[in-house]
Amino acid sequence: MSGAAKPIPGSARPEGVLENVITFICFYVHSQGYSLSMTKLMKLVYLVEVYHTLLTRERIINVPFYRWNYGAYSPSVIGSLESLFSKGILAEKVVKTQDGNLASLPVPKISKTRISLTDSAREAVKSVLEDWADKDLEEIVRYTKKTLPFLNTAFGEKIDFSRIDPVVEYAKEKGVSEAEAATRDIASNKPLIKSLRQADKELREGESLLNWDEVFG
Repeated sequence: MSGAAKPIPGSARPEGVLENVITFICFYVHSQGYSLSMTKLMKLVYLVEVYHTLLTRERIINVPFYRWNYGAYSPSVIGSLESLFSKGILAEKVVKTQDGNLASLPVPKISKTRISLTDSAREAVKSVLEDWADKDLEEIVRYTKKTLPFLNTAFGEKIDFSRIDPVVEYAKEKGVSEAEAATRDIASNKPLIKSLRQADKELREGESLLNWDEVFG
């Protein structure tokens, strides 16, 4: 008796934001020839939430992430991966690493599928992939551990993505207004202050002004 029929390309679709984000990441990374372990996928999904929250001040995935030893972790990502495996959209490929250990890699099982995400969600996923898809796991983990939501969470606790704005967090810490915090932040940026002073000097001396990119980088 033959096994289950293989899904027709495009007929099997991820459901919900998390499954769509995971599928988007897996298909893209595989198409570029980069490696993608389960752990790397976990960190990329976390960064999608960070990027989107920074961009819009709203979360899109809305599943809990926790602070663990090896960075942000969410059981929901594992659950969604298992769902995508069962649907035949992704497959679990087991490979032997250089040190002789076995590793599980999520890879596409079908040639194509349909991704359903909002414009802002797509933008967040694309930005994360452009920044991190080709990076090794250790570099990604180091970065995730420097993000404000992770830093502002105690070990084992649920990560609070609302604590993502450095100006807001600085204002809370110092007991000043957000406007004052923003002013202090700008004043502490020596390269920016130097560029602004140069622009002011050129304006007073009638020289050509620095453009936006030259001032703000």
